[in-house]
Amino acid sequence: MSLAANILLEGGVVCIPTDTVYGLAASVSCNEAINEVFIIKNRSEKSPIPVLINSENQLSLYVDDFPEMARILAHEFWPGSLTIVLKKSARLPDALSGGLDTAGFRVPAHEVPRLLCSTTGSALTGTSANKSGFPPARSAKQAFDQLKDTSVELIIDGGTTDSGTPSTIIDCSGIQPKLIRSGAIPKERIWELIEDMR
Repeated sequence: MSLAANILLEGGVVCIPTDTVYGLAASVSCNEAINEVFIIKNRSEKSPIPVLINSENQLSLYVDDFPEMARILAHEFWPGSLTIVLKKSARLPDALSGGLDTAGFRVPAHEVPRLLCSTTGSALTGTSANKSGFPPARSAKQAFDQLKDTSVELIIDGGTTDSGTPSTIIDCSGIQPKLIRSGAIPKERIWELIEDMR
């Protein structure tokens, strides 16, 4: 794990297992590494990249406001496969969010990304490990097959992911929450909780 942390601290990109699919991890404090993630994926720079954190405490470094509804959702579904979109602070580069003033945050239910966030002292990019238009990798081999000709410096083999379904994304940056993407957590569970809060 120390090798992966050193690569991230030096501005490299590492492929890591998560609780949903394999992801491309780069430190959010390094613009060059973030740009490299876009190149590796052949992804439009206008498409935001989600952010992996190890806890709500680390989230406080990257947002200025954590609304009560978002906080309750986080308490219910973190660690887990819910990405919550919030207004980002100036500490997160615009390159990460496609120029938007928001970013999607998630505490994954997998020890590897959380440990790397802790070891490096930085949040990490959490976009799926695949080239745009291809299915997300669910194993180190699938990741290698897609990424072997890229600048990814290390692939951590964590076996086959349990889910294979990307995270559910909900936008809590406005007055009313909005479902952005259906995913591993059924939207009905989220709306149930939101209705209970009202």
